[in-house]
Amino acid sequence: MKYRPRIYYSESQKALMWKRWRKRNSLLQIAQLFDRNHSSIQRILAETGGIQPRPRCRAR
Repeated sequence: MKYRPRIYYSESQKALMWKRWRKRNSLLQIAQLFDRNHSSIQRILAETGGIQPRPRCRAR
């Protein structure tokens, strides 16, 4: 099996992941968009328990 270097997803890529997740796409389908295994997508979604975090903004 070939080693794949770690990928750091941009905010736009993460937004696409969350959009597909809300549409009930499977982890495998989302991972195929990025040519990755489902475990790399699962890590992003599992950090917040499958609920998309609110966009960050500075305190006033």
